[in-house]
Parts: sequence; structure tokens; C-alpha cells
Amino acid sequence: MSTATPDTSTMSAECAVAQRPEYKDLHQACRQTKDVPLPHGGGILLVRRCTCPHHRYNPPAGA
Repeated sequence: MSTATPDTSTMSAECAVAQRPEYKDLHQACRQTKDVPLPHGGGILLVRRCTCPHHRYNPPAGA
């Protein structure tokens, strides 16, 4: 029996670990709720927002 593993490469560290059932409360610790641009970077991002579907700003797939 195979279970699908979500792609955590674009999630914050907290949300990536929170994919495990025993750490699900870590979603609340995620602070990557906005893109952070590089100062004077011309649109280059220093930090991307977390793409975890748990966050309100990220609708579930297929929605």
C-alpha cells in the first residue's frame, strides 16, 4: 500500500514537518505568510510564502 507524499519543497520548515500526523500543530508556527522581496531586487524574492494548503490564502487543489 502506497501513500502519496506531498511536495514539501515550497513549504516552510514548520509546515513541511507538520505533514507528519504527530507534528500537525506546527502549522500554527509558520510565519511565511507573505512573499518577502529582496530590497532593490527588481522583483526578486528573498523568501517565498509557504505553499502549504493548510493556509487560508492557498486554496486546496481542485478548488
